[in-house]
Amino acid sequence: MTDPISLPVWQSALIAHGCKLETGDQTLPLHVEPVGEALHVIPTFSGSMLPFHIPVRVGQTVTITWDSELSRYIVKARGRQTAA
Repeated sequence: MTDPISLPVWQSALIAHGCKLETGDQTLPLHVEPVGEALHVIPTFSGSMLPFHIPVRVGQTVTITWDSELSRYIVKARGRQTAA
């Protein structure tokens, strides 16, 4: 794991807040891993990824980056890109 002090503020904030997976009957924590200029999440179940409320599938990598021009997250999952 990368030292949180060496991460960009947006990455540290999201890692500290955490991501969760809502499967319908339960809410599970997701492991968020810094990879270069992005964060990666690989869901262990299919469901809705919180806090972004986007559908994700088990085993598919979700990539989160930061759009510094508009101060927002860009989430790429299942071949789709969502601004959050």
